[in-house]
Amino acid sequence: MATNHKLKAVVKVESTQPFDQTKNDTSIVQLLYGENHFGGQGMSSNYIDDKTLLITIEQDNNDEQFPEKGELRLDVVFPNYKVNIGMDASVDFSESFKNVLEKDISTKIPESDCTLNKFESDVLGTTITYSEPDKDHEDRFVDSSMILKAGDRMYKIRSSGSSSDDEGIKGTYESKAATYDRLKDQKDISIIPLVSDITWDEIRKTYKDNNRKEDTNKETINNVSYVKSFDFSDGSKGEISNIERNDNSVKVYCKGNSEKASLLMASSLNMYYQFIEGKVNYSNYESDNYMSFYKDPNDALGYIVEFDNVEKDKALELSFSDNIKQIDRYKVGNEIQISK
Repeated sequence: MATNHKLKAVVKVESTQPFDQTKNDTSIVQLLYGENHFGGQGMSSNYIDDKTLLITIEQDNNDEQFPEKGELRLDVVFPNYKVNIGMDASVDFSESFKNVLEKDISTKIPESDCTLNKFESDVLGTTITYSEPDKDHEDRFVDSSMILKAGDRMYKIRSSGSSSDDEGIKGTYESKAATYDRLKDQKDISIIPLVSDITWDEIRKTYKDNNRKEDTNKETINNVSYVKSFDFSDGSKGEISNIERNDNSVKVYCKGNSEKASLLMASSLNMYYQFIEGKVNYSNYESDNYMSFYKDPNDALGYIVEFDNVEKDKALELSFSDNIKQIDRYKVGNEIQISK
């Protein structure tokens, strides 16, 4: 699948014998499409079962555009299994290129030096480009984010990369969950900035300190492990009141003592499959791709966080970003309206 600036491919690998998941994966996967130089490539692996592997490849090309039609080349090498395969395909992405919502914003966020320049939503998610004056790497605020509201549903938009030149810093915020199909019929679309002044040095210190700690007060409901209560630095508290689990989705009910605390909790919640001892390559759940949240109709301060596409039989872990404990270091900006 491809859009103007994004390309995603999923390779399914089937084996007659079980994969040896205790060995480190030394596979080499290369995807080539068009003549443009893409800005970055990400790859992840997921074992559906002992004999089936899915490899997901994603490329970004923010400065240029992928072609709508052309020749695609994929090379896959598995040294452990003596496999070397190359595949060519003629592709036509014209339909997905049409399914795009675009809006020039040119709106400055008063709580920061950041100016939002463009909003773009397509079949692979939503991207917001921004610019700001250049500053030293150590002085950059690294935990700022945004919330995209589409009707009653909300999506977390996280920083997905930046670069700097003589004109300053240019970067992107992205949500893979907020796809074109989920936004196309919504008449009310807006952005809420979550501005944090936490720096890289503070993030590193927090990470180092938390590595020495281990949560001992976890509870488990419906095969989901979580910490029920959450303490903020200003003395206020947050809690998870209930977890509902269906065949392929999980709903988490959470709230704080204030709207700000509740919003920080709901937007920073993430989920992953519990680590399986003895497996080097185990299935991972990319919660950012499937997470959305909305107000709890039965609680003025409550939110319901929903995770979709969850494997029903797997044990899960829930966690919050420790950074939001410093609630006074966050500002909730004014809502910015986006018209289609």
